[in-house]
Amino acid sequence: MAPQMSTEDGRTNALPDELERALRRATDRTLSALTSLRRAVRQHVRTERDRGATLPGIELDLRAIIARAQEGISNRDGADDGDGHHDGLTAQVVKWSEGFYKGD
Repeated sequence: MAPQMSTEDGRTNALPDELERALRRATDRTLSALTSLRRAVRQHVRTERDRGATLPGIELDLRAIIARAQEGISNRDGADDGDGHHDGLTAQVVKWSEGFYKGD
């Protein structure tokens, strides 16, 4: 069954097929990118932990990496960080790092 969207009067309409396909592709790409990012964070945390780094030190490094990546995106697109994605991504990466550092 196709996803549905609500109208102003509370009725629902099926999303047009083209929109549904585009949404599915975007969702698939996003989930794939997040999975890749999570794996990379896990590898980085484990490598740094094995080298003797502390969790706060690793988190500081990860925050710096995300900030540099965000700067690159902002410089390329001319956008600022007003949408909060940077903060949300940073919070998620830090949460992952805590679990990976403890051996999860």
